[in-house]
Order: sequence, then structure tokens, then C-alpha cells
Amino acid sequence: MTASKAISLYNQSLDYLEGDGVAKDEHRAFTLNAEAAEAGYADAVLAMGWFYLNGVGVVRDIERARRWYRASARRGETRAMFSLGQIAYDERDYSDALLWFRRAAEAGHHRSLYFIGRHYWRGHGVKQDKKEAMGYFHRAASAKVREAQRVLRFLS
Repeated sequence: MTASKAISLYNQSLDYLEGDGVAKDEHRAFTLNAEAAEAGYADAVLAMGWFYLNGVGVVRDIERARRWYRASARRGETRAMFSLGQIAYDERDYSDALLWFRRAAEAGHHRSLYFIGRHYWRGHGVKQDKKEAMGYFHRAASAKVREAQRVLRFLS
């Protein structure tokens, strides 16, 4: 499949997902996105994790979501790294969550800084250190991360 065909499938998938010019059909959106992902289109690979994680157009399957997000993270996609961190955090696997949030933050994902700060604030997977947490909150807030800005207003 050509790259332009994969991009076209991905864009059609978005149309079906949003009901833009076509009847909204989440299963059709998933199917078209899956074709684009199998062809290697990066945005579609990332989206496969989202479809499985949220059970949109397909039965919710955390393990499949994790596999697709890992495939996307291997390509350097920071949103996939962040999503892997969120999955681990939701499962209370704080050390794995912290690992993924750190990888995402090191690659430039600013919202991950806020989540690293939360780990330090609560002592999840690390020794509790509110000063360290505040440093992460400030870094995230300076990058316009709303959650971090709210936390800092609340703590001030």
C-alpha cells in the first residue's frame, strides 16, 4: 500500500469517527484506521492504541492498546509514551508509569512533567519529595500545562 493510500484511509477513518460528511460509524472508523496502521502510517498506529484503550468501534482491550502504543513509542511518539504511562498509572504500577512519563518528558512531552510531579508529590514509585514535585509542576506550568497551572494556583 502506498503512503498516500494509508493517509487517505486514516483521514476517512476520522470522517467516520466524527460523522464529517458521512454517517458516524465508529466500527468503520476503526476498520479504516486499522488498515492504515497495518500499512505503517504513524498517526494510525498511535490511534490504534486509542481505539483499543477506549473501546471505540472495537471491544476495549488494554493489552492490545498497550501493544499499539508500544509500537508507536518505538517510533518516538511522545503521546504514545504518555499513554503507556497513564495506563500503568491507572493500574497502580507507579514505577512503570514513571518510566514512561520520564521517557515522554525527555522527548519533549510537557504534560508528562506534571505527572512526574504527581509521583513525587504523592510518593508513588519514588520517595515522596514535595520540593521535587514543585519543580516539575513549575516546569510543566511554564510550558502551559493547565493541570500544573491549576495545582500551582491551588498551592500558592
